Amino acid sequence: MIKAIKKTINIIILVFLIVLLFVGFFANKKNSYSKKNEIKNLSNQLNIRNRQIAKIQKNLLKNGKNINDLINKKNIRFKKTFENLKLYEIVDKNSFLKEKKNILLNQYLISKFSTSDILFNGNINAAGTAYVDFFNDDRSLLLTTYDGVFAFSNLKNINNFNKIKSNIDKFVNYEEFYFDSQYGVKDIFINKDLIYVSFIYEEKKQCYGLKILNAQLNIKFLNFKEFFQTSSCVKKNNNHGFWAHQGAGGRIILSDEDNILFSTGEFRNRPVAQKINSDFGKIIEINIESKKKKIVSIGHRNPQGLFYSRKHNFIISTEHGPKGGDEINLNHRPFDKIKNFGWPIASYGEHYHKNYSEKILSDAPLNKNHKKYGFIEPIKYFTPSIGISEVKSISKNDDTFLIGAMGNEIKDKDLGLHLIELDEKLKKIKNSVYLPINERVRDIVVSKNKDIIILFLETTSSLLILNKIK
Repeated sequence: MIKAIKKTINIIILVFLIVLLFVGFFANKKNSYSKKNEIKNLSNQLNIRNRQIAKIQKNLLKNGKNINDLINKKNIRFKKTFENLKLYEIVDKNSFLKEKKNILLNQYLISKFSTSDILFNGNINAAGTAYVDFFNDDRSLLLTTYDGVFAFSNLKNINNFNKIKSNIDKFVNYEEFYFDSQYGVKDIFINKDLIYVSFIYEEKKQCYGLKILNAQLNIKFLNFKEFFQTSSCVKKNNNHGFWAHQGAGGRIILSDEDNILFSTGEFRNRPVAQKINSDFGKIIEINIESKKKKIVSIGHRNPQGLFYSRKHNFIISTEHGPKGGDEINLNHRPFDKIKNFGWPIASYGEHYHKNYSEKILSDAPLNKNHKKYGFIEPIKYFTPSIGISEVKSISKNDDTFLIGAMGNEIKDKDLGLHLIELDEKLKKIKNSVYLPINERVRDIVVSKNKDIIILFLETTSSLLILNKIK
């Protein structure tokens, strides 16, 4: 009798627990749906506000005014977050302890300064987006926001950037430049007394390309002129049925005193990356005087980082893969012949969608071997992707590089820095270290003597400054 009662009680308890589990599951599911709807509504509200702000900006610009001046007319002010800390004090300590081989970066003191004066951003996860470069023998810094606001600061007074007026708005003929993330400025580069800026422009209705402007460096007014533009445009409604303005590339660096290198993406019209007569999906060399161009390499998806070593005559570039497959590529003796890096025939990533047409899958099979199909293999690829960004040499021998990561997940090695060291032949990576800082690293600049490294962190709209310990 007692055993029967105990058995009945146990069954009742079990049934109760099962019911409780189901109730909890459906309650959580309902709550999850509720949260998703809440997030979706907030996202829609933000998008509407961004469009409204962009229309206000467009109307203000017609009257010679700028909405950014309503926030701060003359300056972009940065507030100190912390100053002169060691690396282990700002990254996850457990990760840092695992990466003790990272002695080089531990030679720097790190400071961070944040601003709320930057209005527009290049990603939904960013508070503000900007690019930076040194000038005045590395004693000054020029900052350019995503929507084309220019400002400069002395490195001794990094809290305050003085705005520089310009005529860049005369070259922007579509309002998406201001409100739709990832349409705006793609890079800035200063060479002697000239500043270059790249951005997405609309050549004709719903057809976009890349343009470079340049101007004499003047802290009062930047009078931009057209320097280069892609010879054609990519239609928003293209034959690959997908438009991605974030896939533009746009990095500018110097190859020698007479030429610059320029990276272009394919805007997700994938086949153009393999067409030698197209400017998209390429690394291009442009003569500064004649403005004549020549293709250096093809088969690129979206080259976000670009560095040329004069010392060893190689280009190291980084580019976004699709779902996985971010790459670091090396091109030795790059000007001897045109090299092909394989996109979209070869990639270690996967398509985001499975329902592409046979035509698209035939154009972009994403084979998992580059060399087999006659292409250059990346020296490293990341699956899952890290949201790879800029690459800069931080050693005088050009064998050690700092690479930015954007993305959204620490577990995927996003939101931080990757330090790579090449082997003695400069052909392979012998050491790789990940440094999580929980910020999207949009841009990196390094002083000529490698004593100062400056990052723009777009998650919090901040400058991270690394000063080498004397």
